[in-house]
Amino acid sequence: MDMDSDSLTRMDRTSEIAELHEKLNLGHPTPPSSSPFVARKRRRASTTVITIAPENFRQAVMQLNDGRFRFISHCSLFPLTYEFSKQELVSLWTAQGLLKCSTRHQEHDAAQVFDSLVSSQVILSSRSDPSMDFFHGKTRRLLYKINQDKITFSLLEYHRVLDANWDKIPKNVKHLSVDSKSVACASGFDVLERFENLNTLFLVAVPGFYVECIPRSLFLCLKGLRSLNLSRNRISELPSSVGSLKSLRYLDLSYTPVKRLPDSIVSLSNLQTLRLRGCLELLGLPKGFGKLTSLRHLELDVVGQLKSMPPWMGSLINLQTLSAFLVGKDDGCRIVELKNMINLTGAFCISRIENVSSFEEAMEADLSSKKFLCRIQLRWTDTRVADAHKEEQILECLRPPLALEELSLLCYGGSKLPSWIADPCYDCMVDMTLYNCLNCEYLEPIGKLPSLQFLHIKEMCKLLRIDERFCRDGEGQQSHAFPSLRELTIEVMPELEEWTGVQSGDFPCLQKLKVEHCPNLVSLPLLSCLYSLKHLEMSDCPVISSLPDGGVSASLEYLLIKDCSELMKTCNKSEGKDWVKIAHVPNIFVDDEQLSFN
Repeated sequence: MDMDSDSLTRMDRTSEIAELHEKLNLGHPTPPSSSPFVARKRRRASTTVITIAPENFRQAVMQLNDGRFRFISHCSLFPLTYEFSKQELVSLWTAQGLLKCSTRHQEHDAAQVFDSLVSSQVILSSRSDPSMDFFHGKTRRLLYKINQDKITFSLLEYHRVLDANWDKIPKNVKHLSVDSKSVACASGFDVLERFENLNTLFLVAVPGFYVECIPRSLFLCLKGLRSLNLSRNRISELPSSVGSLKSLRYLDLSYTPVKRLPDSIVSLSNLQTLRLRGCLELLGLPKGFGKLTSLRHLELDVVGQLKSMPPWMGSLINLQTLSAFLVGKDDGCRIVELKNMINLTGAFCISRIENVSSFEEAMEADLSSKKFLCRIQLRWTDTRVADAHKEEQILECLRPPLALEELSLLCYGGSKLPSWIADPCYDCMVDMTLYNCLNCEYLEPIGKLPSLQFLHIKEMCKLLRIDERFCRDGEGQQSHAFPSLRELTIEVMPELEEWTGVQSGDFPCLQKLKVEHCPNLVSLPLLSCLYSLKHLEMSDCPVISSLPDGGVSASLEYLLIKDCSELMKTCNKSEGKDWVKIAHVPNIFVDDEQLSFN
């Protein structure tokens, strides 16, 4: 019997769907009994249904064929206005096992999928994350949203409950997003307990209907959960039954008033991601926290939220995300816990370094082996009596990895900086902050760093002079100092008297220079050779009486002088002897009064 063209077309499409299933490891679809656009896959007792309307077939095939279908489907759980970070979505994907490769490769490959979805505008950038602290500075994390116009369909194992539409949810659903209002309308969590096959549960907080308590029975019924998001609800504690979720890989309690985690949480041997950011009432982490050896991401503001670290954190050798480590004096809380945590990634702070007992301990922490760290903050408590010699020894042994991009030293008490801080081998270093180094008497030749773009020096209270040593070490250095520096800030230097040692060709890229609160500073270095300088600010430097010979660079566009009584006189437009040195600058402000404008 001859087949008509429509029948042949339907067979071709059914065959194509089968091929796509095979490519994406979905298995072979069972031949449909009625419509050729419905494919079913059987796995144990559950059924996955993919429904593709005829008019959407071509677009559906394209989405399936690019290998990102399941990743896109997981995004369909998010509410229309939900904002998320890249790390959040990558962690969710890896928790569901969407990538079959080694641990770190999973994260890397999932990040590549994320980037491709951003490129194709399935995921849209929304704004910078306002919750990130100052340490993330110029690398502030972005938040994203899903472009609902790009998600035309999804696997029907993914469902969202809106306005209490529970009747439309199949009992064998695997991934469920439900708003807290729908839970309230259903008079509790009993309605959720029947979904025993759930892998994902996202409880979306709705103002006026926040969930305050999770019943013990819920987790006893949903033992197959791999991802659980309870963020932004008003949950003050989790029931101990959370320990029965042996498959749980992702737990989000961000921005809840949770005070403590149950001790049973340490039995979650598969947990990969724990998000506690914004849990301002959290009193601490369980003492057995070191048992969570599968943990990759612990997201919370350690410095702001914790009083001390739980003991034996060194067992968490798979940990990639950890904002800080609070050094303690007791066994299990010392800096040596960092020794084997070689997978730490991104930004990291070591705080309370005064508790390090010896330079041998600092050396054993082996900071240089943490090759995935790109931003490091080394921090001492500012209300201590510093042992300068001991702190110098310890800091010398806390040499960071060579791939470091940003370094901050806070409240360091040594009289000199470590030798490694000026090592040109740090050719990725772009940002450095030296804050409240109270006893430091001179600067190392930081000008040798080839890629440094931003340098901020503040409250170095014993520094008397900045000289040629700041730019070069006197060992036959031929290249110009600070070859990439764009911004330099020097502020709150009560003893600083002079700044010299700048040669023609130094600072070739410097665009912004700020010198503030230096009450004893008498002289400035040669400014006319700073050929890229556009912005110069001088504030609260009352002793400086004139600008250097040659004045300021012809490139300068903005000059601000404030609370510099002597310099104000010499730069006076009508009779100041230095006016000729700055008259070409289009924007001059003296004590907030504009003297010149373009």
